[in-house]
Amino acid sequence: MRIGILHNRITWEIKEIIQILDKRKIDYDLINNQQIYFKLTREEPFKVHYDVILERSLSFLRGLYSASILEAKGCKVINSYNCLNNTGNKLLTTLRLIEHNISTPLTYVSFKAESTIEAIETEVNYPAVLKPIIGSWGRLIAKLEDYNDARSNLECRELMGNVLQKIYYIQEYIHPQDPTMPTDLRVFVIGKECVAAMGRFNPKDDFRSNIALGGSAKGIVLNDDIIKISLNAAKAVKGEIVGVDLMMKENNLCVIEVNGTPQFKGITTATKINIAEKIVDYLEDKYK
Repeated sequence: MRIGILHNRITWEIKEIIQILDKRKIDYDLINNQQIYFKLTREEPFKVHYDVILERSLSFLRGLYSASILEAKGCKVINSYNCLNNTGNKLLTTLRLIEHNISTPLTYVSFKAESTIEAIETEVNYPAVLKPIIGSWGRLIAKLEDYNDARSNLECRELMGNVLQKIYYIQEYIHPQDPTMPTDLRVFVIGKECVAAMGRFNPKDDFRSNIALGGSAKGIVLNDDIIKISLNAAKAVKGEIVGVDLMMKENNLCVIEVNGTPQFKGITTATKINIAEKIVDYLEDKYK
């Protein structure tokens, strides 16, 4: 078996996967998509044959388009271009979840500041959460407490050069039901199995629970409700290896986001489950 690992930086997660591959004497190559180039033709397959290529790029767009090109050349990539496209864009993620009747927070999209404020004040109400449609690790997510918050944040977005920042993705703010309980849950799905889950807690001075922003986490026990909604979410976005983020809304689980290139240092630490080993198990079982 030969595996390609598509990346643009050697992360902790990639090092953990490499350790398992070395231990099992599985051949692999590290494919840095910043150091290669592709000829766009169907006549020439990719220069090396891999049983599967594991997409682990930190750069969403490099990973997305590399996967698209490699698939066009006949390579099997996990996750696929379709999955990466669905999960890398929050607007598309929400549409896929809605298509599959999966509960999500109340969400609105608009394209100008004035219509965004109208949507908040007539439909969502304050506080509301403003998110970039493309982005990770909680960056540029803002909690809008009132009109002044909304106006100042939207004015900043209007002045940004990136046109994607002018697509306004607004969600209701879900108030924590119990301050002693996790802010949200992260479930790690591989194939048709939820292999681990953790509860994340936001720091005192921030409503976001991302571990990259100072949040903390602890392992939780998976139950039938968590497993069902997480597997359904993974299926909706056509994902094989994904992280599903959940929150409780009025005593029911809803999906906040689905991550198509999930980091797993935090969940490995919190649960003591070797996620890298689970990933390699899956690749061997399905693609060897």
